[in-house]
Amino acid sequence: MTAAFDGLLVMAIPAAGHSGDESYVYLSVFDTTIEGRVEYPVSDLGEVLGVEIPQDEEGAIDAIEPLLAEIHGYTLEHLSLGSGSEEWDLSLSDDFRILDIAAGTYVVIPFEVDRTFDPSVPRIFDAGYDGIIEAKPERVALLIIETDFGSGTFQNEADALLTFTSDNTDQRVDLEDPSFFRGFAAVIGLGVEHIQIGSDHILFIVALLLPAVLVFTKRAGWEPASSFGASLWRVTKIATSFTIAHTITLTLGGLGIIEISGSIVEPIIAISIALAALHNLRPVLFNQEWLVAFGFGLFHGFGFASLLSGLGLDRTNRVVSLLGFNIGIERGQIAIILLLFPALFMLRRTRIYLPIMRWGSVALIVIAVGWFIDRTLGLDIGVDRVVEPLVAWPRPLYIAAALTVFAVTWYLIERQRNRLIPLDEPEVDVPESREPASV
Repeated sequence: MTAAFDGLLVMAIPAAGHSGDESYVYLSVFDTTIEGRVEYPVSDLGEVLGVEIPQDEEGAIDAIEPLLAEIHGYTLEHLSLGSGSEEWDLSLSDDFRILDIAAGTYVVIPFEVDRTFDPSVPRIFDAGYDGIIEAKPERVALLIIETDFGSGTFQNEADALLTFTSDNTDQRVDLEDPSFFRGFAAVIGLGVEHIQIGSDHILFIVALLLPAVLVFTKRAGWEPASSFGASLWRVTKIATSFTIAHTITLTLGGLGIIEISGSIVEPIIAISIALAALHNLRPVLFNQEWLVAFGFGLFHGFGFASLLSGLGLDRTNRVVSLLGFNIGIERGQIAIILLLFPALFMLRRTRIYLPIMRWGSVALIVIAVGWFIDRTLGLDIGVDRVVEPLVAWPRPLYIAAALTVFAVTWYLIERQRNRLIPLDEPEVDVPESREPASV
């Protein structure tokens, strides 16, 4: 899954828990402020306001635009947040959204607490809400904490903290004592999850791994690496280079030092997959795939930073969030390598490996070009519908297990037939060939 698509997923996730006849208040608690949104079923909202609001997305947008000021006033009248006797001012955004889902159509009204807390947002505060409920007592509303580092809550879609009813519209939000370790562990988990669902990052790693069990010679082209150590050294250099590169740009992007639009980064990430796969077919940097990993890893880091920003992690314990998220990415990346490397190493001496690498690289190029078209022209040509089911966790585990069983079986068959490619000591006329571990 792309970083851009991840951002859309973050916005759409709450819809998964919607019933169609409840309204929702989402809160994201950051270090010194609170952001949130109210989500009204348009049918109930229209009834309360005495207007007809269409259920389709386009019709709802056209109907709500002239009513936005009235909806803002209604929201401010029926939603309150505060501490003790102090009620906090809320600033509502004009950037409303429409959620058109199976359960119904919702209008989403974002807001922010109009103050900066010093030193931090209180962990206990009051919340009042009776929107829709005051006119339709049979309705209820849910308050959901979507983001809160202190409780390790991120991307919470439907686990409600409070339920507002007609006879219980004023309640207390109690976030308990914050836990650094709980938040840090949750951020690491988000990094792992991003690699698990980030199909473009997974395929980039696959493109780099395919030639890692080989060595390129001017005499014969790609040949099997001479030993496990040689292959492991190449994989280590590739993984380390990719890690260093994306850590640099993830940090720069996450800290807001350098910001690059996703409309630029996402197409480049797609192209990085195509060029890494093309390099497998027509090598340019002989046996130096680590340079490819480093160069394009810089752009993948900006993609990671985009997701970090979308989750609000760059605004809560910023440095800690960056570190935890990066650790999670590395754990996910290492898992991919551990899943694939044994099978690739076993197959490298069989005569089917080069065709597998070539046709696999061609497939990666086709997918990457499709993503590039999607991301530059905004055309949905169906690439995600093909790729996403294949990389949806835990399916990669099953694929890797099947590949490993096949690799071991085929290796034993080829060895019995005496058809394994011999391990020569190739003389590779490039700098890396002088390193014993890469020969």
